[in-house]
Amino acid sequence: MTIDVAHPLGMMLALLPEVVLSLFAVLALLVTAWRHRTAVDSRMVGWVSLAGLLAAAAALAWLWLGEARAFGITRMVVLDEFRYAAAGIILISAIATVLLSLTYLQRERMLAPEYYVLVLFGTVGMLFLAGADDMMVLFLGLEVMSIAVYVLAGYDRSSVYSAEAALKYFLIGAFASAFLLYGIALIYGVSGSTSLIGASRALHAGVGLPVMGALGLGFLLIGFGFKVAAVPFHMWAPDVYEGAPTPVTGFMATGVKVAAFASLTRVLTTSFAAHPAAWQAPLTVLAILSMVVGNLVALSQRSLKRMLAYSSIAHAGYLLAALLPGTHLGAASTLVYLLAYALTSLAAFGLLSVLGSDGERAVTLDSIAGLAGRRPWVAAGLSITMLSLLGFPGTFGFMGKWMILLGLTGAGHWVAAVVLVLASLVSAGYYLPVIMAVYMRPAAEGAPFDGIRIGAPAAVTIALAVALVVMLGLWPTPAMSPAQMGAASLFETASGWMLPLAR
Repeated sequence: MTIDVAHPLGMMLALLPEVVLSLFAVLALLVTAWRHRTAVDSRMVGWVSLAGLLAAAAALAWLWLGEARAFGITRMVVLDEFRYAAAGIILISAIATVLLSLTYLQRERMLAPEYYVLVLFGTVGMLFLAGADDMMVLFLGLEVMSIAVYVLAGYDRSSVYSAEAALKYFLIGAFASAFLLYGIALIYGVSGSTSLIGASRALHAGVGLPVMGALGLGFLLIGFGFKVAAVPFHMWAPDVYEGAPTPVTGFMATGVKVAAFASLTRVLTTSFAAHPAAWQAPLTVLAILSMVVGNLVALSQRSLKRMLAYSSIAHAGYLLAALLPGTHLGAASTLVYLLAYALTSLAAFGLLSVLGSDGERAVTLDSIAGLAGRRPWVAAGLSITMLSLLGFPGTFGFMGKWMILLGLTGAGHWVAAVVLVLASLVSAGYYLPVIMAVYMRPAAEGAPFDGIRIGAPAAVTIALAVALVVMLGLWPTPAMSPAQMGAASLFETASGWMLPLAR
């Protein structure tokens, strides 16, 4: 199936998931405006939002299974398996966030139903960011996503920590957007095009990367570094992750990372494919710093939520390492690890919401001691997520790290590969104590997790995510095959400027 993106109807079809989700976001906004702020009304908007996400997933499946391809000179969005795979992970993250939030918002007395509208608009921005073939579309998607997540981070208006999280995220995010936009301007100045393929044509024509092009690339890496919380652009992440409502933290740790890494992968393999040395060196430094700093600082954290925040910085380093080879295997391992990290983190933050209240900041190793004796299923799920984040064999996290290592060693990036292995060993120093606490330590009286319950939607979501972490760890083919096809399509699209555009 070919779609002429130069035609208005063709553009609508190419953006069908985004269009469907935007329409449902407007519908949810109208429902919000006509209802009172009660628990029933909040859940109603939540179910409308869930229906919109499922409809967008159906539209995505129609494009994917129909093997939609774009032709036309004015292409600004991409139609390939890499976009579909990234969009699928984003929609999974958003669906899980809505299901985890249905009971959580009621329990924490955050009954303003605009929450779900913001989740939908944030997801629309993520989808645009992941599918952009033009830097202006990329920037617009980034801003739509960012503005929605800024507000979500400060959604608990009764919490000073949530307000602090929103303010810090907004201020740092504004800097990141400025760097990214300036990088886009410099690349446009040297190439005369905002198109990723147009920039590739211009940058490929020269012997070396022009100075303005190198500066533009540097600013782009800084902007993306802020968004994925890579060291040294990570300073906002611990406080924001800790202060935001826990389902929002899970959304930031998964959906935002997936969209940003998908976009960064496409930019590097398309616009800068002819000059890999220009981005591999700084990316190596960012990856190593993120892996080392994230894991070392996480060792000293007692709060589980803050520990997972520093853990996310380390995982950003693993994903940056996956990009280093610039090969099919590197791109495929990026998609696999994004899915593994998304499933594991959604389950981990969902379980964290069971273990405390008021933002779960008080959930520490001491507070979860003896959890297995009182809530064995929660203890088992938490242990599996910790093992997957560690990269223990038999979990999906292990398969993701194994693919990254194969890509690094195959391309000769031995330093990054060794650091990844050593950093993973260090991470055992804060993942394994969680398992030891729930199974090997006596419970304190009046533990905060005694009376906390979650609704059926959240329980099913967590159980399904944990089951997939185990199943895909033992049988990874259902995830690896689409990832490999996505990587192949990414490089086919990236090299498309050397072929006729109409095909």
